[in-house]
Amino acid sequence: MSIRSLRATIAAATISTLSFTALTVPVASADETTAKISISNITDFHGRFKYKEDSRKPENSVPGAERLKCAIDKEAEPFGNAHIFTSSGDNIGASPFEAMLLDDAPTIDVLNTMGLKVSAVGNHEFDKGAADLSDRVIPDAQFSYLAANAETVKGTKPYTIEELDGVKVAFIGTVTADMPNLVSPDGIAGITWNDPVETTNAVAKELKESGEADVVVALVHAGDITPDKFQNVDVAFLGHTHAYVNPTGTDTPVVLQAGQYSQGFANVDLSIDRATKKVTVDEAKVVDNATILACDKKYPEIAASVDKAVEQAKIEGEKQVATIDQAFTRGKNEGADSGSNRGVESSLNNLLAEAAKWSIAANSNVTPDIGVMNAGGVRDDLPAGDITYQQAFSVQPFGNENSYKTIKGADFKEALEQQWKPGADRPRLALGLSNNVSYTYNPDAEQGNRITSVNIDGKPLDPEKDYIIAGSTFLLGGGDGFDAFTKGSPMTNIGLVDVDAFIQYLKSDEKKAPRGQSAVGVQMDEPLKAGEENTIDLSSLIYTQDDTATTVTVALEDANGTKLAEASSTIDPALGEKGLGEAGKATIKLAVPANAPADARLRITTDAKTDVFLPVKTTGTGAGDGTGTGDDSSHGSSHDSPGEGSSPAAKGVLGFFGVLAAIVALIGGLAFFNPQFADEIQKQIKALLP
Repeated sequence: MSIRSLRATIAAATISTLSFTALTVPVASADETTAKISISNITDFHGRFKYKEDSRKPENSVPGAERLKCAIDKEAEPFGNAHIFTSSGDNIGASPFEAMLLDDAPTIDVLNTMGLKVSAVGNHEFDKGAADLSDRVIPDAQFSYLAANAETVKGTKPYTIEELDGVKVAFIGTVTADMPNLVSPDGIAGITWNDPVETTNAVAKELKESGEADVVVALVHAGDITPDKFQNVDVAFLGHTHAYVNPTGTDTPVVLQAGQYSQGFANVDLSIDRATKKVTVDEAKVVDNATILACDKKYPEIAASVDKAVEQAKIEGEKQVATIDQAFTRGKNEGADSGSNRGVESSLNNLLAEAAKWSIAANSNVTPDIGVMNAGGVRDDLPAGDITYQQAFSVQPFGNENSYKTIKGADFKEALEQQWKPGADRPRLALGLSNNVSYTYNPDAEQGNRITSVNIDGKPLDPEKDYIIAGSTFLLGGGDGFDAFTKGSPMTNIGLVDVDAFIQYLKSDEKKAPRGQSAVGVQMDEPLKAGEENTIDLSSLIYTQDDTATTVTVALEDANGTKLAEASSTIDPALGEKGLGEAGKATIKLAVPANAPADARLRITTDAKTDVFLPVKTTGTGAGDGTGTGDDSSHGSSHDSPGEGSSPAAKGVLGFFGVLAAIVALIGGLAFFNPQFADEIQKQIKALLP
């Protein structure tokens, strides 16, 4: 007998034991006229089967499988075998080290042991591709995986019907139609993803009208769906967005969402008239984390599976792989946990982009121009000090390969525009960028027109130039809706998993310290008015964590980098609107010289290494003649070339007298041949002199 078969046999025996225990509990007071059933639901479990204490905020601790099972059993107790345990998907994937290192096999074992009966597929079920789900995950699962809006996925069903207290309960499973943007496109090639709500409603109608089902329950791996969107559905359990949604009433359809990571579960108790099939919601709620944490009944079978997984992973996980001097963190919202905001720039996301660029150069004969990283692929912070394999793994746990491809500069700019996602659950997904890349944007501009400048290695982006871009197979394959990355040449993989590439980078001698902001929001009236004070509003000046920037400076420079004007301001550290990259704002009053050139640039810097450029136009009495002058104190800028320390005016005077000297010498020569002609020229020159 194989290990997999033995594991399945043990799990099946465990479920039988648990089910037998449940049958000894009296069923709720059902009678010949009314059926009573109970449904529990989890979502976005992500392999969190191990208890994990949060010492800073104990209320945020992860309960783990045993406590979750205990709390679910308490809700199930009055119903006996009229209770069912369900999931809205993402049982696996983006899991902690002890689960992901073993390809989430322990997660499936634990859910089998807990008695999970039916689950929708989530996007993370496809992290390793549809074939992996069909050929490895589903055969090990002792519960049904449902995918009504993607019927071509082998091993799944559109729905399943369970009989509970004599009534037929249909469970329809669907996943967000945004799948092509959420997993590596190659792994789901050929699959059509229909709208989950429309699909659910169509299947529900058939089931109700045919009499095949008395009750319809939707398991939808998508969020932000209101009850009015469902038809012929009695209960809908949502997922994907990791939100908590308590119902506002008990009318059908009732909609709930149970958060994430075993920190909550939804529970609905129903009464069904056996004659009329009328469904009544007796109680609908989301059981909170505190309640789950307080439930401490022991389940030896679950504990054994957890302990085995932890022990297997511990050996590899404890190995030290690197040491770093400074911490790198993710974006966050005000008062929320790290990682809660993917719409802001983060020091860790930028570090991973730099690591992607470095690893391609270190492991191939290709030197990338740009490194990129998606915020959704960054799942844990990186503390200062000794780094273990487990810590590095938890930062980016998806197992993508490092890859590269060539795209046009215009395509890269388009990808930057695609960070904004109007109407999506997350309105912005900020890209991590390698240290040599920066840009400015107008946060209030229309979609597709926000990027106002892009610089690569200190030079403006050339729309027609080919750039080699490095990143994960997920992102360069168009994941997270960045389809601009799919343009250009085919993707080339170097056969290196991203976490291994990251560890190589951490071990290297490369300087690893948080860079300044790659992106700064700039709003102003343009052209700038020469001879007047101009107002410039800035945003996205700081990281949401561990940023030391307190002051921002804006300098007006000419084409040679000569400083013409400068102003500074303190930075307001407020984090700004949730989901948008507006952390840290300032307003600058910049006095533009009257003789500023028509074509100039703004240089925006902070005291925490931010350094970005934006070309600008000026207009006024002296604008447009290219002879703008600055204060002598600005000379010596890092942009000055040797011998360029004099002002343009001084250079003009010196040039005039140099030409004059040459003419005088010429006159001397002419006098030798024609004295009268030379005398006439001298008279004309004297007339021009002051």
